[in-house]
Amino acid sequence: MKNPLCGLLAVILAAAQPLPAFSQVYRATPVQTPGNPGAPVGPAALPSFLLGAIDRHLSQAEARLSPTLPNVALPEARPANPQAAAAYLTRAALAAPLAPGNESFVTSAQGAAVVARALGDEAARTALVAALREQGEQGGALAARIESLAEKAGAAPALKAAAKDLAGTLPQGLPSRLAGLFDGARGIEGPEAFVGRAERLFAAGRLAPGQRLAVAQNGQGRSRVEGVPSDDDLYKTVALSPLTNPERERVVAELFKAAGAKPEEIKTQDTGRGTHNIYVVKKGRTDRVVVVGGHHDKVHEGAGTIDNWTGATMVVNLYQALRELDTDATYVFIAFSREEEGLVGSDKYVESLTREQLKKIDYMLNLDTLGVDGTFSWKNGSDKVLLARAMETARRTGRDLKELYLDGGDSDHTSFRRAGVLGLMFFGASLEVIWDIIHSANDTIKSFSLPHYANAYRLSLEFLKDMDAKPAKAPKANWLFRLAGWLSSKITA
Repeated sequence: MKNPLCGLLAVILAAAQPLPAFSQVYRATPVQTPGNPGAPVGPAALPSFLLGAIDRHLSQAEARLSPTLPNVALPEARPANPQAAAAYLTRAALAAPLAPGNESFVTSAQGAAVVARALGDEAARTALVAALREQGEQGGALAARIESLAEKAGAAPALKAAAKDLAGTLPQGLPSRLAGLFDGARGIEGPEAFVGRAERLFAAGRLAPGQRLAVAQNGQGRSRVEGVPSDDDLYKTVALSPLTNPERERVVAELFKAAGAKPEEIKTQDTGRGTHNIYVVKKGRTDRVVVVGGHHDKVHEGAGTIDNWTGATMVVNLYQALRELDTDATYVFIAFSREEEGLVGSDKYVESLTREQLKKIDYMLNLDTLGVDGTFSWKNGSDKVLLARAMETARRTGRDLKELYLDGGDSDHTSFRRAGVLGLMFFGASLEVIWDIIHSANDTIKSFSLPHYANAYRLSLEFLKDMDAKPAKAPKANWLFRLAGWLSSKITA
């Protein structure tokens, strides 16, 4: 859920100090391949392209441990944060598996993995420092910085433990000479093992060691889905809750696949700054459309489990339950990016639609900040006809639902309402607790209640079925609301 004051501050800071995308940072870096793999480690084992990558990743890690460091652009100004430094190195090292064949990304990933291993493994650090010092002045300076950063990492157990474990599995494709510095007894695992290790570390320990998201396959190679997810399934998807936004995007796509979507059915929409909306379309008998959405991005503080991994995963679980049903409407199940920066992802999606496409949308159901201490509909932020239908569904099915006035926030359904589309939001934290949880260190799995989340899930499913059988009659557009939305979009453009 977007807090307007925090969102505005984040947008201002991000605009003033953007963190460049990997494709921009490394585009101009030529990739060289060291020859003669059997040669001993020496100056030729660390070519200039790798020194440059190490330099850049050191700067970013140093900045997160020493935020007053000059001349280093960060998207936020915050106290020293060892976990943020470890998360940054993870994200950078994951670039190779996420972009196979892109040599500039592989180069970046190698540099990030080298820095991570050096921070967490004293023997590897000694070998790397020795190799760097053979590179002349530039290598010597890098060696000194690595040793200095290792001292800070040594005083921060979170970074040291994460760096050591992460760097134990490097992406495939590491030049063999360089690999000789780091292979040791553990060897080099492939990208899938590396990604799995990163998930476990940066899902805040909410999966048991070795537990991975599994996708069962049938004889035709397609995912086998067992209909409506069980409570255990619901909990497992919420418990993943990755701590970096790039990982959250990747896991949402993987969850759609696990829910039965073919790879070609999982679509992405560029929303800027390296982020994407992720969606799947389920065809119905007609071309009238229902949009079911929830944002997948998080703010810096906390794990972002409640706000809004709960909503993003519920979108996927609703897709799983409805994908094989014969529905009248066509459904768009979408996880939005950059909600916390000012509804950027949902605005981008709405702006991509033509006037005729917008007219075909019956309504948008938004799922945000669920599963804490109840199930609520946003009374002063949703359309009355949908509020009434939701309460009717709750009474018929015996599900808990309360209408609640909520001031001081916003969410993605507003982007649709500004365009004249009916919108409804379900959320799951009362006024007594919501502002103590979202955008804070309290936003973790400890604040999550499976019974309340399961109630919201089954209510949402029944609501979608009811609305499919008997669509709501939309009232005439509220011209004052649409005018206010248009003015707001112009002011913030």
